[in-house]
Amino acid sequence: MSGTFLGSVEGSITNRRVSIPQSFRSLIALSARMLVVAVRGRSNTIYIFPMDFWKKLEQDLEQGTDKEKQLLKMFRVYATVLKIEGPGRILLPKKLLEIAEIENKIVFLGEGKFFSIWNPDNFQKYEEEIAQQYDEKLQENGLLF
Repeated sequence: MSGTFLGSVEGSITNRRVSIPQSFRSLIALSARMLVVAVRGRSNTIYIFPMDFWKKLEQDLEQGTDKEKQLLKMFRVYATVLKIEGPGRILLPKKLLEIAEIENKIVFLGEGKFFSIWNPDNFQKYEEEIAQQYDEKLQENGLLF
């Protein structure tokens, strides 16, 4: 099974191709056969799922509640299987790039079992939002050391 994606990394895009950061690429299991699934994410982002996790997610959602089945239907509208090319590049669908408002710079964000791709301006706004809530959430969860 693929590993846990953490942190954020800046990158660039050329002719719809992006290079997955080595720190993320190394977490994609060989059993995933170097395939990922790209779907529309939250807040105008692109979610990238390693194939092994995507298959598990699909199975879980198919057997889940009506809301989970509906989410899977929505995911599938935007889902595209992408092959990771030799040096770790993927060719992103034009439609998803437009939704995510991505042109030439990007930010990769580790989200656990998958990672997301952001427009840098939108990511900066997201970071500002969470910065305001960070200490509060730590305290609520008893993690303020």
